[in-house]
Amino acid sequence: MPTADSWTTGVLSPEALAAHPQLTLFQKTLLTTDGTVTELLSLYTGEAIKARKLAQRLEERGQPPAFLDCPAGQPLLHRTIMLTGESGRAHLFARSCFVFGNFSPLLQHGLLHTEQPIGLLWKQERLEMYREIVERAIERCEEAAAAFGLPPDTVLLSRTYAILHGGRPLGVITEKFPASTLR
Repeated sequence: MPTADSWTTGVLSPEALAAHPQLTLFQKTLLTTDGTVTELLSLYTGEAIKARKLAQRLEERGQPPAFLDCPAGQPLLHRTIMLTGESGRAHLFARSCFVFGNFSPLLQHGLLHTEQPIGLLWKQERLEMYREIVERAIERCEEAAAAFGLPPDTVLLSRTYAILHGGRPLGVITEKFPASTLR
């Protein structure tokens, strides 16, 4: 397995991702899929996956982050979660920002008051959407590493994607996982 020092950090183009010698096929799949990773993680790990909220705040008049194409001043829901297995093992760290008013009341309730992953909530609501991957990277992130209980210089793999429904922005999600896992 590669050491932390042997990784080159930075944004991954689709070509660099495909040819990257240190990434496994499953890691490449997680970074490439334009769908929800919850079911993929469940299949790979052999356990049901749930979202454990680490932080959540509803900003009444928010300033949208990069990659979220919506006007300022709308209610934004910021969430930080860990996708964990039944065993409690953490598999994926995610930070998201959602245009809260563009969700149905049922979805709003699910986001605020349940531990269900957003992908499963969308599936239950049969919400058709378009996901666009806007960035893939190899990076270091102290916050995500700490959430996994790992050293701050841990190498992480990440993907960021924007979500649209009927041409309206729903949100942007960045998912991260240690390069040493899901191999």
